[in-house]
Amino acid sequence: MITKKYAAVIDVYRPLLRFITLLTFILCTGNAAAQEGCKYLERYMAPPAMPAEEWNAAMAGPKPGEVEQRLVGPESCTIVEEKIIKNAHGVPYRQITMGIQGTVFGYSAKNSRLLPPIGTGEDGEGRENTFDDQIFIMQARGNMGPYVPGVGRYRYTEQTPTSIEILIPQNPADWNGNMWILVHGAASYPALQFFPREAGKFNRYTEASESAGPLIDMGSVVIWTRRDATGTDEDTVKEGDPLSNTVLLDDGTEMGLPGTTLMGLNNNLGLIRDFTEISRNYVKEQLGKGPEALFFRGHSAGGASGRSFLIVKGMNTDHQGKKLFDGFYLDDSAGGRGAPTYFWDATVVDETGAFRLQPTEKDQLSFDADQRRYMAPVIETIHAAYSGGNTSTVPQIFERVYPTYANYKRENARLNIEKGLGDLWKSYEIADVSHGDATSEAKRYPELAKDMVDIGSIAIVLEQALVDWVRNGKKPPETRVEAVDVWEADPKTGPAIQLPETACPRGIFRTYMNRPDGTSVGSSPALFVPFLTELRPQINSNQDRPPGFNDEWLEPLNREGYLVDMTDSGQRDTRPTIEQVWHQRYREGKKTGILRPYENLTRERYVECVSGVVTALHKDGLLTPEAKDWYIEKAKTDVIGYQANR
Repeated sequence: MITKKYAAVIDVYRPLLRFITLLTFILCTGNAAAQEGCKYLERYMAPPAMPAEEWNAAMAGPKPGEVEQRLVGPESCTIVEEKIIKNAHGVPYRQITMGIQGTVFGYSAKNSRLLPPIGTGEDGEGRENTFDDQIFIMQARGNMGPYVPGVGRYRYTEQTPTSIEILIPQNPADWNGNMWILVHGAASYPALQFFPREAGKFNRYTEASESAGPLIDMGSVVIWTRRDATGTDEDTVKEGDPLSNTVLLDDGTEMGLPGTTLMGLNNNLGLIRDFTEISRNYVKEQLGKGPEALFFRGHSAGGASGRSFLIVKGMNTDHQGKKLFDGFYLDDSAGGRGAPTYFWDATVVDETGAFRLQPTEKDQLSFDADQRRYMAPVIETIHAAYSGGNTSTVPQIFERVYPTYANYKRENARLNIEKGLGDLWKSYEIADVSHGDATSEAKRYPELAKDMVDIGSIAIVLEQALVDWVRNGKKPPETRVEAVDVWEADPKTGPAIQLPETACPRGIFRTYMNRPDGTSVGSSPALFVPFLTELRPQINSNQDRPPGFNDEWLEPLNREGYLVDMTDSGQRDTRPTIEQVWHQRYREGKKTGILRPYENLTRERYVECVSGVVTALHKDGLLTPEAKDWYIEKAKTDVIGYQANR
C-alpha cells in the first residue's frame, strides 16, 4: 500500500500528471519514432471509447471522461529468438519469439462484496486478484466490487516471459490467409508445445497448445500468446521473487509488489488486443499482406476472454474501430462463466470512477442489431466430464441449475437459442472428457494417456468448420448438447458427441484418480477406469474374500478415498465385466454398446459398434476420416476379453 502521505502528494500533483500524460500522447500518436521499442503498435489512450451506440457501464465501467484516461500500450517489442520448424507436410515455418512489455488499463476489485449464497454480502469477501478492463467474467463469480480503475504493467524477462510466438510460413505462397490467435487458460507463461504429427494420419495429442500443430498443418499463421494469468487469493509476492504484473490503482493502491497480492492479467482484453495488433502488423510486414480472416481460439480462461470479446458490446474491435476477430473457437470456457444474460446495474462510488454492482431485475443483454454487429460466428466445445462447480452466482440465472461446470455450459447453450443466437453460436458437448483431454497426461504418463479420450480429431474438423463458416458461409454441424431443454428450444440440436470410448465402453473415465505410481490427478484429466474382461467372484468389500480373490477386482477408490461406483449399487462391489455393462446399457435404453438378453460380446459385435459410431460422427462432420479409420483398426485389437467368457 502507498502511504497516506504519498497518496496526498499524488492528489496534489494529479492535474500535472494528467497534463504530462496528454502531452506524451500528443507527441507519440502518429509518430512511431517517438517510441522506444514497438514499431508494430503505437501507445494509446485508455479506456478507449468503444464504437457502440450505448455504453454499458455495468460491464465496461464508466465512459472515458468519467474515469481518467491515460496512455498505455506496448513499450517494447523485441525479437528474442527465431528458428525454422516444419509442419506435418514438411512445409518450413519460421518460429519467432517476440518479447513484449508495456502497460494496460483495467479494474481491480478491492475490499469487495460477494453476492450470496457464495458470500454474505459483507465487505472484503469478494476480492479477486485479477486486473481486467471489463468485469463480465469477474461478476460471474458474484463479485459486486467496488472495482477500482488503474494501470497494470507487464514485463518481459527470462523469469517473466510475456511474449508471443509467431508461426509463419517461410514461403508466403504456403499461407492459406488465415491467422489464429491462441489464448491459454489461467496459467503462468505456458510454453508452446508440439507432439509428433504425420500427414494423412490420425495424430494423438494435437490439443497441445490450443491445437497449434494442426493449425500450421492447415497452412495458417498461428500466434501463441503468453501471459501471467495466475492471480489467486492465496498467492503473494515474496522478497526476491521476480516481478510479473504490477498494478497502480487510481486511489494510490499498489499491487504485485513484495508483500502485496499477486495480480493476474487473466481476462484483460486490452492485452490480447495489443498482442493481436502487434502480430497482425508483423505478419503484414513479413508476408507482404495481412490476414484474410482472423480467428480467436481460447481454452478455459482464454475461452472466457473470448466470451467477453463477443458479449461486451464494442470490445471485439481493433484500435481503428473495425471488427477485430472474424470467428471464435471457445474450448471449455472457464466454469461456464460469462452467460449471455446480465442482471446487474452499476453505481459509481468515488471520484476515480470506481463502481459497484447491484443485482437488478432487468436483463441488459438483448443482442439487438447494434450488439450483433460486433459479434462473429462462434464454435464452442463443452467438456462434459470436467468436475467442478460452486463458482458462479449470477442473479436470475443459476438458481434453477445444479452448480456444476457442465450444467452452467448447457444452460448457456439454451440461453443462446432463447436469445436468438442459435444461428451465430454453435455448442458441442463431448462426453467423458475433462478440462484437459489425453494430451494432459501424454508427456509424463504416456501409458495412462493412451487409454484416455483424445478430442483432437473433433477439434480439427470444428476448426475447419469455423473457417468455412466465416470465409465461405457454409454452416457448421448443428449444436450437440446433452440437455432436454436445449432440444426442446431447438429441435435441430442433438445429443452430446460420444466417441467410441463412451459409446462402446470398455471402462469409465473419472477425475481425482490415483495413478499407478501413487501420484494423483485433480479435476482436469479424466483417467480410464477399466471394466473386467472376465467374470470374477461377485462380492462387496464388506464380505470375506474368497480364496484367491484379488482386491484389484473391486471397484476402485479415488484419491480422496471415495468409491468410484461402477455398478450404481451404493457399495463397493466387484467391478462389472464389459459384457455385463453392455447388457445393462440395453436395459437402460442406450442405443450403442448394448447386448440383448443371452447375447454374448464378440469381436465382430465390438468392431461393429465402433465402426457404426465413428462412421456416423464422420458423416455428421464431427470426426476426420483419418480418425474414423484409426478407431476401426484399433477396435480389432482392443482388449475386451470375450474369449475368456466363452
